[in-house]
Amino acid sequence: MSVGTFVYFAIAITLCALGFVAIFSIGAPFFLTGIAMLVASPWRGRREIVVPIVAAPWAFTLTYVLLAPLSCTSTPSTGPLLTRTECSNVLGIDYSGGGAYDPPLLPALLAGLAASGLTIAVLRRLLARRRVDA
Repeated sequence: MSVGTFVYFAIAITLCALGFVAIFSIGAPFFLTGIAMLVASPWRGRREIVVPIVAAPWAFTLTYVLLAPLSCTSTPSTGPLLTRTECSNVLGIDYSGGGAYDPPLLPALLAGLAASGLTIAVLRRLLARRRVDA
């Protein structure tokens, strides 16, 4: 095994381990990056394949964090027992509903998956074009 191969796998396994330990705080993108590196390991010598796959978890995470509802507050409404729950996110999108409203996470999840796919497609195209031009 060459030194480069050893370093590649050491980084991937370290990212997986650190991401797993911190999965409930900031660990998810690191864990996903380590998994992506392990999945892309057969092509580790081909930058046009590895870079988009490793960038995808970060595109997913960024999009998800921007769109997912982060903080919710319940306030009494005009009726005696009615409450209104209002949630917002980093972009300021308002999620609100009556009673014990629980805002959906599916739109943020789907947008994150779409951003990952778009990141892979764009980076593959850019890196493939760069390889042809060189």
